[in-house]
Amino acid sequence: MKKKTIISITLAVLLIGGALLANNWVGQVSASTGTTTDAFTLTEGGPGGSYEDLAAALGISVEDLTAAREKAFTSAVDAALEAEYITASQAETLKAGDPIFRMLYRYLSETERAEFDQEVYLAEALGISETELEAAYDAVRQARIDELVAEGTITQDEADLQAAFQALRESPTFTANIKQAMTEAINAEVEAGTLTEAQADLLIANLDEMPMGFGMGMRGMRGMGGIGGMGEHRGPCGR
Repeated sequence: MKKKTIISITLAVLLIGGALLANNWVGQVSASTGTTTDAFTLTEGGPGGSYEDLAAALGISVEDLTAAREKAFTSAVDAALEAEYITASQAETLKAGDPIFRMLYRYLSETERAEFDQEVYLAEALGISETELEAAYDAVRQARIDELVAEGTITQDEADLQAAFQALRESPTFTANIKQAMTEAINAEVEAGTLTEAQADLLIANLDEMPMGFGMGMRGMRGMGGIGGMGEHRGPCGR
């Protein structure tokens, strides 16, 4: 049990390190650009790229991308209304504002949000697969990473380390393994007398809600990060 606890703690530290690296990354990129509003974040804590860059990666015009973004948002709002997750008044308010999925999510519960993955809707609006959309995001992100390395804003080692953490964040198997390791670590604390069984049960039941800084961040691993200019995330949730 002691060995398992050590492994669990090691994995937790790894996640905390990823969170700290992401925060440091954002600070460096912000300092190099002088602003955080002129770029969208392709991954939570990842480097930004312009709206034009994404359109170019998709091989379409900015106007076409903007139209697809609006179509995707409208489709999601209509679906939420049909599912009776929002009211007609709320749907009207959303459509009158900026087409940002984050605004829709404000009206939805955590479970309901899982049904409205913006990538699914955007890919459909663009007439491409989610894989193709993902490839476009990756191309823009990699291009920005290369620029940051060339500028000397970050080192190649930092870029490689960020890529490694990104790979972990996108791995469903790693997330599952972390959850199991945390469960074992919490149970070990019951045996050690640090926690009561009731406390342990409560923690285990809420592992997905634990913030990244705590060492778990299951939702933070693959949850809703921002794409600033698009106001979206690259989450794994299915429709």
